[in-house]
Amino acid sequence: MAKLNGGQLIERVFEKEGVKYIFGIPGGHIYPMMESCDENNIKFIGVRHEMNAAFMAEGWALTTGDVGVCTGTAGPGFTNLITGVANASANCVPLLCMGGKARVAEYDRNELQDFNQIDIVKSMTKHSRSVLEGHRIPEYIGRAIAEATSDRPGPVYMEIPRNIMESDYDEESVEFQNTYRISGKPAGNPADIAKAAALLDAAERPIIVAGSGAFWSGAAEELTAFVEKSGAPIFTRNAGRGIVPDSHPQAIGIGASKHPIFAGVAQKADVIVIVGTRTGYTMTRDVFPKTAKIIRIDINAAVLADQLDVEVGIVGDCKEVLKQLTDTITQKNREAWVNGINEAKNNLAQMVLPMLTSDQNPIHPVRLVFEIMQRVDENTIVVIDGGDTASWGNLLIPAPGPGQYLTIANGSFGPLGVGVPYAMAAKLAHPEKKVILLTGDGAFGYGAMEYDTAMRYGINFTTVILNDGCWGMIKRSEAKRSLAAGTNVEKDPVGLFLREDVRYDQVVEALGAHGEYVTEAAEIGAAIDRAIASNKPAVVNVKTDWICWICFPLPASVLFRSDTNRVLLTWKMHMPESPANAAL
Repeated sequence: MAKLNGGQLIERVFEKEGVKYIFGIPGGHIYPMMESCDENNIKFIGVRHEMNAAFMAEGWALTTGDVGVCTGTAGPGFTNLITGVANASANCVPLLCMGGKARVAEYDRNELQDFNQIDIVKSMTKHSRSVLEGHRIPEYIGRAIAEATSDRPGPVYMEIPRNIMESDYDEESVEFQNTYRISGKPAGNPADIAKAAALLDAAERPIIVAGSGAFWSGAAEELTAFVEKSGAPIFTRNAGRGIVPDSHPQAIGIGASKHPIFAGVAQKADVIVIVGTRTGYTMTRDVFPKTAKIIRIDINAAVLADQLDVEVGIVGDCKEVLKQLTDTITQKNREAWVNGINEAKNNLAQMVLPMLTSDQNPIHPVRLVFEIMQRVDENTIVVIDGGDTASWGNLLIPAPGPGQYLTIANGSFGPLGVGVPYAMAAKLAHPEKKVILLTGDGAFGYGAMEYDTAMRYGINFTTVILNDGCWGMIKRSEAKRSLAAGTNVEKDPVGLFLREDVRYDQVVEALGAHGEYVTEAAEIGAAIDRAIASNKPAVVNVKTDWICWICFPLPASVLFRSDTNRVLLTWKMHMPESPANAAL
């Protein structure tokens, strides 16, 4: 009779459920699982810090739509994973965290790395369990994956004591189910569908806002069909960015309340269809006018009335509900409404054109973003990290497709450092695609040593660093606060400066990667092209000016410069006065 240890039992379930990678750092408590998986084509990716392992697992989920798996040994290995687990919790990302655990006989005896882990992680997971019976390992692992990916997704946690992980079990005495997940999804109530369809048919200025729920339900095709039949413009957000690509004629861009186009359009909409996304930090409830009738779709009934008064709330899986709505609504041509919004977009582009083409030195951040924009196509995955760097990137860089736009702005938790691990996971998931990461110099510091990981596993992606020598978002917010208070905005800020002369390109070169250093705007594009063509992990270190464009909220926008923190320019945003766009 064949014997299987605890790690082999885990591997059998992982194989059945399609797990391809595990991200972590080796440890004795988890080694049997690592070894068995690696021997059976479930590759272990050994990182340099467990926080980045959790971010890689999250990045895998965000680019594939399926559960990502991370692991850390007991004690400090587990605690290092926590930031990533917390981010997955805030962002509703399906993540399975496998924690090592001391032997049962070592509990509460001050033994090595014995620690009460499960009480810490319970508050940030959908499901947390400690497996105390080896024969039940497949049952527990299978259920954990189902919990992570079902209904509203989220992180789950499993820990297996070392003695149970290492013990052998008779294969015939262990029960394996044929499947641990079902494919069926709940549809919406037909009466709610009919009411929503009637509202949408009667609307003059409807908009659609689609978020993570649409992505996790795999609704790209259904959402596109709904958008095209309704004739309505669509904004995408969070994990849903690009689920209808920004290249689509009805796709306007990011659905964030601080984005000038979304804010202006939402205020004039008469019907708003919210598909699988929540209000909060990046999409505040005040962006929606009281006069608008809201149709909201979510798999969680409690979310439907959260912070918003809705005209129709539809409980169900986004994919199934969108099918129902598309079958029920009338084909509409709302070309004038969509064209007016696109006219406003073009006007905004003209307003920022001087920055897009600026040759100033130090380099203007928008010029850097513009060079990246020109290199984004349908075969590109965009990753964005940082504070103000992310604000610039999310404002301007298009989302090419589903799972092809991974960003720190995916939710409200906002942990710096997601960029490098997200980019590595995206490249592992889509080796045929070009992966470009835009990050700030501060954020890059969290994952710089993962370039060693990228070299060891042959993970080729290109990082472009907006190097302005400071923690820009905090510097900007403090400058704005001082300005509003009428205090001296030229005094030295506390703790906000980084070294301006750090050669991050040389750091990664020392690890074997490709590096580029850019100080002139005209050199940016060629440097990025060389980095991509190097067929190696690469960094393009771009020396930029600290300029923060505060366009939030409109209509007032303010520019600051790094040398004095003084206000340089205040302007108001003007939309075209065409009849189609008069509402904006």
